[in-house]
Amino acid sequence: MQVYPITLILIITMVLIPDIYLYCRFMRNRVNKSTAVLHWIISAYFLITSCGILFNINHIFSPTTHFKMTMFVCILGLVYATKVVFCTFDLVFFLTKKRWRKIQYLGYIAAGLTFCTILYAIHIGRFHFIKTEETVEIEDLPDSFDGYRILHTSDFHLGSFGHSQKRLEYVFDSMEAQHPDIIVFTGDMVNNFATECNGWKYLFDKLHCPDTKLAILGNHDYGAYYDWDNEDLRSMNEIAIRQEIRDFGFKLLLNSHHFVTRGNDTIAFIGVENWGTSKRLENKADFPKAYKGTERIKTKILLSHDPTTWPRGVRDTTDIVLTLSGHTHGGQIGIETKWFRMSPAMFMIKYWDGLYKEYGKYIFVSRGMGCVGIPARLGISPRFTIITLKKKKKEHESQGDNVSH
Repeated sequence: MQVYPITLILIITMVLIPDIYLYCRFMRNRVNKSTAVLHWIISAYFLITSCGILFNINHIFSPTTHFKMTMFVCILGLVYATKVVFCTFDLVFFLTKKRWRKIQYLGYIAAGLTFCTILYAIHIGRFHFIKTEETVEIEDLPDSFDGYRILHTSDFHLGSFGHSQKRLEYVFDSMEAQHPDIIVFTGDMVNNFATECNGWKYLFDKLHCPDTKLAILGNHDYGAYYDWDNEDLRSMNEIAIRQEIRDFGFKLLLNSHHFVTRGNDTIAFIGVENWGTSKRLENKADFPKAYKGTERIKTKILLSHDPTTWPRGVRDTTDIVLTLSGHTHGGQIGIETKWFRMSPAMFMIKYWDGLYKEYGKYIFVSRGMGCVGIPARLGISPRFTIITLKKKKKEHESQGDNVSH
């Protein structure tokens, strides 16, 4: 595994500096020796364990152990982010020669709020699923598909939930209650391993629709983020992941397409494998192969896990009217109000969450259901979306129309 020096330095700094400050400021001349020793034992435990996780996270084959390790990282953040906030306020209080006592009191309040906020993100935020609805107007949509309802979901990352199937029963019941015409999943069913799917089949069996359930693979569904002993083991795991997705009732589109027909009308769903530039995973998307055979179909919908596919090879060069993607998770942490949204993802990917329209074509990016890395969400709730297709009367649209929300 490649260990990023910045991450290592960040861990050491985040753990040591607050503990050194708290010891010098409050403990050195006020507590007995045994209490001071305990303080440093706890500090050393967090530091050594965190560094151990950093060096070994990509060598842990058990999804359960992997989940426990990521939860430990969350606990580390819970404890030490609280310490950092308090130490910052207390340092300001100390530098003002203790003139403004309210600054120290404010530090206690801010530290308490930090603790509660992170605790919420871990234990409640990642389970706060919501439903959204979008309408996509298409000029050449066949009459039989006017009002067609697509349930779009993405990025379950089942390993990020541990053994929390019971807590997700209500959201699967909610998806089933929408009575969609078709269900599509746009990749990343797991973090790394096929065994993450164990115990989830009864929930996916709840999902039914008149047409079919379609799925594509995301970058994590190839098991590329684990250091396998050899390529054969990785390949066997990938094959098992594909089979698990099929066992969940999905038809996998592997650089292929699927026609949905109603009467004399047909629309095409085109699915490509992962499109990306990761050093761990080669670009597996074969768009010409997936597209071939759909030329005569006017309304085409593309399933592509990575939304950067859209501006790089779909929007300007194809007749695909709607692209459905995932991958971004909406950043998992951010601020969302009625008037604006903000997340770290917006600074990395232009099309990071929701529906966008440019040049008469659409892309919808799902923020997904699960988590990657740290199992926590704050401000960016996990969600599934009902997308309704509506026939639009033909009218002249300027080439530069650009709408997003």
